[in-house]
Amino acid sequence: MAFVKVTKSRSFTKSLSYRIFGTLSSFAVVFVITGEGVLSALIAFWETVVKVGIYYWHERIWDKISWGRKTN
Repeated sequence: MAFVKVTKSRSFTKSLSYRIFGTLSSFAVVFVITGEGVLSALIAFWETVVKVGIYYWHERIWDKISWGRKTN
């Protein structure tokens, strides 16, 4: 069974773009709760750093799993 490989740069770019939206939503939630822009930015920044790494490795692991893939 042939399946399409996903490059590491694609996985990283996807994780980064996903986290941009996640960071903006995290900032907004913390800001609504605390009303503090600096705290909101700090939490959103560190959440992004951690979650980009987690998502990248999650993508790389799933790239090794052929289950559920189809070729056209």
